[in-house]
Amino acid sequence: MPAFRYPLRGSTHPTPRWLSLALPAGAVLICVAIWLAAIQVAQVQRANVLANAIRENRNRSIGYDHFIAGMLDRADSAAVQLARQHADMAPAPPNSPPRMVTDSAAIDPLFARVDVIDAEGRVRLSSRPDQAAGAESRGAFGRLRAGGLQEPLLAPSIQPAASAPAIVFARTIRRPDGRFGGIVALHIPIDRLTHFYEGADFRPHDLISVVRLDGLTLARREGAAISFGQNLAGRLAMRRQAAAPWGTYIGPSSVDGIRRVFSQRRLPRYGLFVSAGIGTDDVLASSYARARIFYLTVAALTLALLGGTLAFWLGLRRREAIIRRLAATNERLSEAQAIGKMGDWELDLESNLLACSDEACRMHGRDPAHDIITGEEALAFHDPAVRADIEQTLRAAIRSKQPAQCDVVSTMADGRVAYLRIRVSPVVDADGKVRTVLGTEQDITTERRHEQLRAEVAHITRVEAVNVMAATIAHELSQPLTAAGNYLSAATYLAEQGKYSLVEQERMAVLLSQASRQIGLSGKIISRARDMVSDRRTGEVASLDDIVEEAIAISKVAEPAVARVTIGVRLEPDTGHVAADKVQIQQVLLNLIRNAAQAVADVDKPQVIITSHREAAGMVMVSVADNGKGLPGHADDIFAPFGAADRNGLGIGLSICRTIVDSYGGRIWSGTSPLGGAAICFTLPLDEIALLYEVA
Repeated sequence: MPAFRYPLRGSTHPTPRWLSLALPAGAVLICVAIWLAAIQVAQVQRANVLANAIRENRNRSIGYDHFIAGMLDRADSAAVQLARQHADMAPAPPNSPPRMVTDSAAIDPLFARVDVIDAEGRVRLSSRPDQAAGAESRGAFGRLRAGGLQEPLLAPSIQPAASAPAIVFARTIRRPDGRFGGIVALHIPIDRLTHFYEGADFRPHDLISVVRLDGLTLARREGAAISFGQNLAGRLAMRRQAAAPWGTYIGPSSVDGIRRVFSQRRLPRYGLFVSAGIGTDDVLASSYARARIFYLTVAALTLALLGGTLAFWLGLRRREAIIRRLAATNERLSEAQAIGKMGDWELDLESNLLACSDEACRMHGRDPAHDIITGEEALAFHDPAVRADIEQTLRAAIRSKQPAQCDVVSTMADGRVAYLRIRVSPVVDADGKVRTVLGTEQDITTERRHEQLRAEVAHITRVEAVNVMAATIAHELSQPLTAAGNYLSAATYLAEQGKYSLVEQERMAVLLSQASRQIGLSGKIISRARDMVSDRRTGEVASLDDIVEEAIAISKVAEPAVARVTIGVRLEPDTGHVAADKVQIQQVLLNLIRNAAQAVADVDKPQVIITSHREAAGMVMVSVADNGKGLPGHADDIFAPFGAADRNGLGIGLSICRTIVDSYGGRIWSGTSPLGGAAICFTLPLDEIALLYEVA
């Protein structure tokens, strides 16, 4: 059954399934695209920062290369000059102290100490004659005298007095004949090699170093820490130097393992290279901070997008659930309307369009697919005589802003005449105006017929009650009247035997005669009432099946308590017709069924069974049994007038039943039901001729 629709109140079509699936999928794809773009942007930004850092570090290494080369050139110039000055140095007496160097190198701030050592290894001249020459100077002497080394020679040195780390810059002194004449040793403090960043911002992981080509570190500064003497032979720094003497690479430090951008510059003249490094974490710290902020922003945007999508998707799901419930409710409403023969509609006063339910369309023979009609078309469904009543009811409801109703008689689409109850209810908007009216149309034809049937049943009951009361009065008064007549007869007899005067006897006889005449007249009146009550038309025949069926139908309409009772019927085939009035026997069954329904009112599964079977002497026995609590102890009095009275009746129902059954020569009694409750049984005469016809 199609769902009931209200087109004027908006669509209730469910959301397409593809949209419900595409929405979260699209949101996820958008989030993935946003994150891919964010990662790409962060990577590009990081690559740009890193490229800038590489350029900066390369320029720094070039500057440091020039700085170290200039310093060593300066030391080499001083050493060459001293070597020339003392090429013809004469032998000195044993244990003679060194003399002061008078060359300008002695006062050069670049050098911490200047020593001139002769061919025998004795310090002849020194910028610090009061201090003995260090082992480093003597070590350089031995290595240069052995020959085969590139000059100048650079080696680490520690001065014992000052404990200041330095490197020894040594060059050989050649005599005029070319023989070894000693060495010139210049001590350069290591911190002078790292003054390249003097006054500049030097980050914790920034690094500069001077390394010999054999891997020995002459000077190294990391942040504010200065060191020397690390052996890098065979490590990454030396491998990269061998592969690209003037190259740049990114990798871990060979000393502390910190990842840096390294740029190397070889100084082949002095057998060493300089290296400048920038920590990648220091370089990318700001980039990482920006990336975190960027990622947090993207994450917030993603959460907002996903949250919004989830809320929208849940809203769609809730809407679909509401639509499904609404569709199910509308379907049940349509079924209930079809069962109850009730249709409803909605009238929009501004457009004068009326939206009808499926049942309203079917009631008036209209296709439910065309449920939008005008007000004039809706009125055309009804007879012209009742249209004015409908319009008047509608106007009254709109004017009073209160519900109203009217009952009309209309000819339906199938040609039958039906009673319709039309209810209208105006919808008052927030501004107090009525723009919409809701209405229902209910077919109450069956209800009207039931009312008529109940009225007929009540009338029959009242008539039968009057008849039974009249019969009862006639029955009860006939005995005292007969007795009175007997007494009067006796009085007459006695009067005749008494010794009265003739006049007195005549007067007594006249009086008694008049009394007897009046009593006889009363008897005639009572006899006429009895004849009227017990008047039977000869040849009356009724089908017991029809009597039972109609009695059950009438009782279910007239008594609501009967409707919830399960009534079973078991009539034997040879009890088809009875010689009795159909209406009166129905009255008997109505009383018995009503009493049985009242007896099982408190039972969980109430049951009543009506049976019949044939008895001797051409009679049929009918029984009405129930599964109630049974009859009280004074069950013999239930057929007496007012003997079974309760607060819902006069107590003459069973008395009426007895009177009717007695009038046909039958009898009525109470017994025990096979269902466990009470049973009322009565007999009626069979119609033998009708039975013969049935057999034939």
